[in-house]
Amino acid sequence: MMWGATGAWISVSHRAHNLPYDPHKELLPISEFAAAPFVWIVNAQVPVKTFPELVAYAKSQPGKLAMGATGFASAAYLGSQLLAYQTGAEVLPVNYAGNFSADLISNVVQLSMSPAAQVPALVASGKVRALAQTGKRRAEGLKDIPTVSETVPGYVVDAWYGVWAPAGTPKDIVATLTEAWRSVASKPEIRERLAALSAVAVGSTAEELDALIRNETKMWGDVVKARKITPAQ
Repeated sequence: MMWGATGAWISVSHRAHNLPYDPHKELLPISEFAAAPFVWIVNAQVPVKTFPELVAYAKSQPGKLAMGATGFASAAYLGSQLLAYQTGAEVLPVNYAGNFSADLISNVVQLSMSPAAQVPALVASGKVRALAQTGKRRAEGLKDIPTVSETVPGYVVDAWYGVWAPAGTPKDIVATLTEAWRSVASKPEIRERLAALSAVAVGSTAEELDALIRNETKMWGDVVKARKITPAQ
């Protein structure tokens, strides 16, 4: 089996030329195990206090807000492109090789779409505001932060994690593995541990994970095409 995450399955196929593998043909979904949102946060000096205000500001002053992102193939960069695609709100992605939290706190960059687990410490600094989370639903521990989809229907960017087996694995073995992983995801201690990390235990069926992959592959393909994002070599 292989443990994998969003990028290796969805966006990588749109971001790189001549991949030496095709995950959609060479591996079989077993189960989506867990998912975690990102959170849009802004420096406190930015004159917006809600996500709708951020969208309006970015639309009225395109490119004025600099957004930290750890690579132009990162979830944050792609999340900014999805927002522009769906709403017309344009920000200026700034590529960082590593952590840019200090620059966000000091207003060198004005916003980010950061992993949920990083947000409490950043907000505790008093220098940033959390505006919206990107998951399908409000994560445990972040119940007071609305989802982006409450403002922009259909905007969902989850970091999801799952399990795969090699193509050709017999169906009965796939079914047994799926039930085993779903059983683990249902355990209270696992759900509590994931909730402490602002993640949600999922424990999907193989068919549900396959549908997730297909839907997100199409969504990101549409974004890459519409935004004219050029794949890396």
